Amino acid sequence: MALRFLKKIFSGKKETPPIGSIACQDDCYICGLIMADGSVEGDKYNHGKLIASGRFLDGRLHGQGKHYNEGRIMCEGNFIDGHLSGEGKMYSHFGHVIYEGTFAKKPNDYGSAYHGQGREYGYKTGALLYEGDFFYNHWRGHGREYYPDGQLRYEGEFLDNFWHGQGQHYDQNGKLVYAGDFTGVTLSYDR
Repeated sequence: MALRFLKKIFSGKKETPPIGSIACQDDCYICGLIMADGSVEGDKYNHGKLIASGRFLDGRLHGQGKHYNEGRIMCEGNFIDGHLSGEGKMYSHFGHVIYEGTFAKKPNDYGSAYHGQGREYGYKTGALLYEGDFFYNHWRGHGREYYPDGQLRYEGEFLDNFWHGQGQHYDQNGKLVYAGDFTGVTLSYDR
């Protein structure tokens, strides 16, 4: 019975929101409760598929929330005008965390970026790659880079994902290879 109901609602190109839901400008709808401040606490759907949950303002996540894609969580945390801002997490399609830390809205308004303190993990493996300072998705400032097996590879200063400034490089057995200035050296592996 529920399947027939959903097929009836979602037939055609234009989605008809269920009775009692709140239509959004992006042809989606939110099922939830209207709060005293005018925001809505609930779930957002597109053609019957859950795409977000949390607190919404003007149809966009604003406050604590989660984004989904094909039923899988893609990110969660604090949102401002639909963009992650402050503490949050990003997930891979494999279901594991690929970043946890702070986010900021990109200056060009194209979404959220890793910005501030955080940890980045391998997309497929989930292994810790880097922890430290981020500047709009780049490793910049002080941080630690790890080998795929979790062994510390480098600790020190980074500039746009490369070792730059003072640091220490270790081999895969944990032995110190070099300590000093890495300015101009491009030894960091592609993430």
